[in-house]
Amino acid sequence: MAGKLDLDLDLDLDLDLRAGRGTGRGPRYNTDDFPRLIPPAPSVNVPVKRYGEFWDPAHRAWAYVREFIADFPAAVAPNTPITLIRDDINRQHFIRVPNDPAAVHPLNTPARMTAQVVGVLNASIDRADRALEIIDQASGQGALNYWTGLLRIDPSKDSNTILLILVAHKIGEFVAMGLKEHYRMRRPAQVYPWIMPLIDGPDTPSFPSSHSLQAHLISGVLKLALTPQVGPPPVAAGAPPSVVPFPPLLAPLPYPETARALDELADRVAYNREVAGVHYRMDSRAGHYAALVCVQKLWALGAGSDFRNLVNAASAELSDLP
Repeated sequence: MAGKLDLDLDLDLDLDLRAGRGTGRGPRYNTDDFPRLIPPAPSVNVPVKRYGEFWDPAHRAWAYVREFIADFPAAVAPNTPITLIRDDINRQHFIRVPNDPAAVHPLNTPARMTAQVVGVLNASIDRADRALEIIDQASGQGALNYWTGLLRIDPSKDSNTILLILVAHKIGEFVAMGLKEHYRMRRPAQVYPWIMPLIDGPDTPSFPSSHSLQAHLISGVLKLALTPQVGPPPVAAGAPPSVVPFPPLLAPLPYPETARALDELADRVAYNREVAGVHYRMDSRAGHYAALVCVQKLWALGAGSDFRNLVNAASAELSDLP
C-alpha cells in the first residue's frame, strides 16, 4: 500500500492516461521495422502550438523554484535566499541555533544540548501509536498524500492545487538543504546513541528539519489559496511560530477550520520526526520558522508573478472548502 501511495504522489497522477494517451512504458512494435514506417525525406512544419500547460507537475514546479530564487525580495549579491533566511533564523531569540556564533540564541552549553536530547527521549513514548504513520511519511513524497487526503484533492480536477503543493515541496527542499549545509548539526543518535531511532534518517545534517519546513510551507501556501485576499501574517522575530496567527485579523476568515487543520497536519508531520528519533525540537521549530519566512517572501513576489497566479488558480479549485 505504501508503495502505491508513493507512486501516486510521485505525481505522475496518470496525466498521460487522462489525456487519452498510453503510458509509453510498454513495447509498441519491432523496432527493427521502424525505418520502414518513415517516408523518405519528410517535410515537417514548425509547430505553431506550444506544449500544453498540463505537463508533468513534478517537473513544471521547477519553474516556480527559479522564480523564488531569481526574484527573492532583498536578495542583492552577495546575499541569496539561503543567506537571508539564515540571518532571520540567527536573529530570532526563541529557537536554539547550533554552530553559528552570529546566533542571538545559541546552542552552546551542555545544559542546552541535554534539554534537546531529553526532548527526543520524551517524544519516543509515542512511537508505538505512530510507527506506521512515521514510516509512511519517511520520504518527502510519501507524506504528500496527507494533504491531498485532507483537502480531498482530485488530481483530474485540481491540477493547480497539486502544482502548488509540489512548488512548496521543492522550494522547501531547496531552502532546507541550503540551511543544513550552513549549520551542519549532528543528528540526535549521533549525539546520544541510546536514542536508537525508529527509522534511519537521511544522511543529512539535522538543523533545520526538512520535513517540518516542507510541511509548514505546503500548509502555508495552501492557506494563501484559501484566503488570497488576506495574504500571510508578518513573521515576528521575537515570537515563536506557535503564537503567530494565520490568517491575520485583517479580513473575514472564511476558512477557519480548514486553515486550522492544515496547521495541525504540518505540526504532526514535524513532530513525528522527533518521535522517530531523527530530529530535535529545535529542528522542527526552525523548519517552521523558515517556512513562515518563505511564505512571506513568496507572497512578496507580488501580483502578476507566476506564484501569485498559481495561488489564484488553486483558490478557484478550493473555493468550496469549509
